[in-house]
Amino acid sequence: MRKLQWIAISLIAAAALSGNARAQAVPFAVIGDMPYTNAEYALLEQPGGAIAQAIKALNPEVLLHLGDFKQGRLNCSDELLEDRYRQIAALHPHKTVYTPGDNDWTDCDRLTLSGRYDELERLEFLRRLFFHQDKQQLVRDIPGLARQQDFIENALWRSGPVVFATLHIPGTNNGRHEILRSNINDALDEADRRDRFNTDWLQQAFINAASAQAVVLAVHADIFNFDHQQPACTADNRTQCDGYKIIRDSIKNAAIRFRKPVLLIHGDTPAYCLNRPYYEIPNLWRLNAPGDYKYTDANRIVFDPDNPDHPFAVTGLLDQKPAPAICDDSMLGLSLQSPPAPGANR
Repeated sequence: MRKLQWIAISLIAAAALSGNARAQAVPFAVIGDMPYTNAEYALLEQPGGAIAQAIKALNPEVLLHLGDFKQGRLNCSDELLEDRYRQIAALHPHKTVYTPGDNDWTDCDRLTLSGRYDELERLEFLRRLFFHQDKQQLVRDIPGLARQQDFIENALWRSGPVVFATLHIPGTNNGRHEILRSNINDALDEADRRDRFNTDWLQQAFINAASAQAVVLAVHADIFNFDHQQPACTADNRTQCDGYKIIRDSIKNAAIRFRKPVLLIHGDTPAYCLNRPYYEIPNLWRLNAPGDYKYTDANRIVFDPDNPDHPFAVTGLLDQKPAPAICDDSMLGLSLQSPPAPGANR
């Protein structure tokens, strides 16, 4: 309880420092699912990379990195992970919040890799590099940012009228599929633990958002890309299940209770778009961020409390265009103006 009280006090203090929260729009930036190619790597390198320069020019309050900082076919050596950590830290020094993707650890055991790793060992290395040691101090200048006790990769902070939270949700069915080198039970225990911590952290985010005007959640996995026939994962069924149903339902229920704008930002799949995934929850928005080979860019996002119909303005840093309202694969036909039919995409 003391930990939760401390988080609440920190976020309240951060909000007070922000001044008139209602009058201020909150610009922040999002990147993920890159670099997958040498060309993308160059775009992110300081000082000459175009995306690196665009982030520097924007100088956002926070840069969110959604994970997958390398393509899946590259092995997960210490040297490669350390290099990506260096690159991410240089994009927006001391104001960057990273949440892990599946390419960063769960998929490091693939048969196609030249060097294969135990995924749980890579997870611990990633935690040391980005969170426990964090020699570059990624989040040093983000006021009031708190880490979840015993699950350090999850973060929570407030900027003006918006409460932000990251949840560690990787692809590969939330780490429940293709466990090829780790002990299977240990890996599934970690997935169960991750579900518990993410659910608790989501609840804490909305508790702290009682006086806020919006909530932004950042995850890696596309939790809307799932098998509709699969049940939620349980103690008796830990693999033949929908690894995202528990957290997806929790987000839906929290948004319904909150009744104010909620934006869920994710990567993992290549359908770059901004829409409302549920007709019956009009205050819940999702941004499938660019990246993943198909659309190389990063996003500038502004929350506008005075625009209830479209509270989140999302544009590309390079192309300067609004995010597409229509997704081009699993979410075909959805738009900002026309939310999905009742019951769609449950």
